[in-house]
Amino acid sequence: MTWLAYTIVGVFAFAFYYTLSRLFLKAKNTDAISYALLFNLVCASLLIAVSVSKGFVLVDLHKYALNLVVMGVLYTASQIFIFQASKTIEASEVIILSSTRILWTIGAAIVFLGESFDLAKLIGAGLILYSVYFVSHKKKRLKFEKGHVYAILAGVCLGVGFVNDAYVLRNADAFSYAALAFILPSILTLLIFPSVVGKIKKQFDIGLLRNTVLLGIFYTIGIMASYLAYQKGGTASQIVPIGQSVVIVTVILAAIFIGERDNLIKKLVAAALVTAGVLLLK
Repeated sequence: MTWLAYTIVGVFAFAFYYTLSRLFLKAKNTDAISYALLFNLVCASLLIAVSVSKGFVLVDLHKYALNLVVMGVLYTASQIFIFQASKTIEASEVIILSSTRILWTIGAAIVFLGESFDLAKLIGAGLILYSVYFVSHKKKRLKFEKGHVYAILAGVCLGVGFVNDAYVLRNADAFSYAALAFILPSILTLLIFPSVVGKIKKQFDIGLLRNTVLLGIFYTIGIMASYLAYQKGGTASQIVPIGQSVVIVTVILAAIFIGERDNLIKKLVAAALVTAGVLLLK
């Protein structure tokens, strides 16, 4: 497969992940923390298998111990926020609002990595912020529900987490680090929410197992496809812009498969604004 084929596979894998998250979690009796724990365990298992097959290389703990703690905390929170958001708002809204992560990535990169901020990035940030307003504006007033806040908080965690990852990945094996990015959140979730084990035992059935395995498979495919696209010769300037189409693809998949057709034109416009804004920020 070419780098372009891997990039497209990654786009659809992530889009299906967001769409299925909404489908599985919109039922009132679902528990977001249970889903987050099982999802992380599935992804960790898959990525451990891949990294071991390629030769697992542990991150330099002496140098990056604090970064691993930060990564664990941020990604534990981001998964819980994503699943909490998916319980209450549509998949199209989750992907659009969580895409604000790029703003937090830019901000953290300026503060911690000394990167610059120019006019193009300012316009891009403005487009993303306007898309948040546009998709949340209902009947002449801005209406932020709890799910919207969760999606934006997920964006904060993912954005800052990406900058932390970028710092570590300068000297770390990508697949081995990706495995840790799910192992540590699994451990932290158990430490912070020990009662989740009892909840899982009570509600555990073939449906819960199937759902979390599917989410884990699609998310892992997305990560691996992104890495393989780089290995096959794709550049950041090629892969990233194509990858941003995940926002629009998610809106379309949610409309087709789970019936999220209310205000579809509005969602597509907001998705296009987010995509354009991200491209300007790159």
